[in-house]
Amino acid sequence: MKEKYLNTLLLYYEEEIMGEGYFLSLSKHFTEKHQKEKMVMMAEVERYAAKSVMPLLQKYKLQPRPAKILQTIGEEGVKKIVNLSWIEFIQQINDNYPNYLIEFAALEALAPSEDLPLLKILTNHEIAAIEFAELELAGVNLSIKPLLEYMKK
Repeated sequence: MKEKYLNTLLLYYEEEIMGEGYFLSLSKHFTEKHQKEKMVMMAEVERYAAKSVMPLLQKYKLQPRPAKILQTIGEEGVKKIVNLSWIEFIQQINDNYPNYLIEFAALEALAPSEDLPLLKILTNHEIAAIEFAELELAGVNLSIKPLLEYMKK
């Protein structure tokens, strides 16, 4: 069980760095200023989430792949959504990201109790992203508020 926990922890860290590259690439893809800014904010949230679990990687001596490689992998993911409008993309976040909460809960279930506070920070970034998408779909002007609040904690 410990090996599964460590492998998953490393994978999820790497996916956050990939996510940073993905959202930065999306900031170049979408055309409106507010869309670009929101994607940069999402990239910052991904980086913040990754940094939150870095102490656990150090604790367990886990060695992630270089950030540049991971970010490049994330950038490639944009190819999957190039035909989506802004609203379709946000709807995809709203529809798909709750599944990540299930995965993060499974990671927490494998973790030693002393790791949970840092893992909760990782989980909470997904909650903030989902709340952002819900507000964006509702047309709320300050849809980035959950993202900002997440990074203040």
